[in-house]
Amino acid sequence: MSVTYRWRVTESNHGWKSTLIYTVLRIVLWLALWAILEFLTPIKGLMALVLSLLISSAVSIILLDRLRDSMSVSVGGFFRGINERIEHSATAEEAWDRESSAGSAPGEQGASEQSVDEHEHPRLLESDDELRPASAADDEAHGSDR
Repeated sequence: MSVTYRWRVTESNHGWKSTLIYTVLRIVLWLALWAILEFLTPIKGLMALVLSLLISSAVSIILLDRLRDSMSVSVGGFFRGINERIEHSATAEEAWDRESSAGSAPGEQGASEQSVDEHEHPRLLESDDELRPASAADDEAHGSDR
């Protein structure tokens, strides 16, 4: 069974443009506010940098609202496409597993499904309770009478 992926042309394939535009506008807005604070006010240095970042964040919430919404749709579509491909691959793998296990002979079992021979490994057949002494606290915790 072969799996082929077809790339669908959707608005999310062109969403990188809105992401790029939004990012560039955020940086330009931040640098413009930094320049205003740095050169036109007594606020200088790191304080101007941090304050311009805070102000540009608040301003971008209002000014870049539509662009941010279109960017979030495109980014959401991108990750939705990845999740669909993962689900498709997992479904194909499960179908392949079912087909391959249905075609195997009943006597063919994996190493993890083989039984343990008591002569080869007698310690593997012993339970935890037989290996350690029982205490009163264990009896109360498990609710058993010994």
